[in-house]
Amino acid sequence: MRTSVQIRGEEVIGDRTYAVHVRMDTDTSVAVELEAQLPSGDVVAEGSFILPVTDLIPAGQLIEATLQGLATARGGPRPSSRSRPAPANAGTPWLPEQDAELRRLWTDTTDSIAQLADHFARSRAAIKARLLHLSLDPDAHNRVPQKITNP
Repeated sequence: MRTSVQIRGEEVIGDRTYAVHVRMDTDTSVAVELEAQLPSGDVVAEGSFILPVTDLIPAGQLIEATLQGLATARGGPRPSSRSRPAPANAGTPWLPEQDAELRRLWTDTTDSIAQLADHFARSRAAIKARLLHLSLDPDAHNRVPQKITNP
């Protein structure tokens, strides 16, 4: 049986909203996505990582301690906590056609991870994890579309 777990949460600290999204698609690894936004919606920091399931508790403790530190540095306790809705396709299996489309868009266009996440109605962490699954580098910067020509 395949395990699929998804947790989303947001913490408002000062003028920033910190979002944490944790997704486990396999029994061995977890994808974690972090993001900080201003009230305008502008993303001022983001990152993601994939780690073994066995490291999830220490990673969660690190994230919690970081948010507590930010709250202290910004002058007080975290005033609120809220969840944001998961993308429409969150937690659904990838179909072979979607894999092919993701591969094509990643290699033939300069679409960003965020654009692909919107296109596939999935989180940025899900896109990065799937690119890794497809043996594509999600951290490739300055990608140039590949022109395929017949000899």
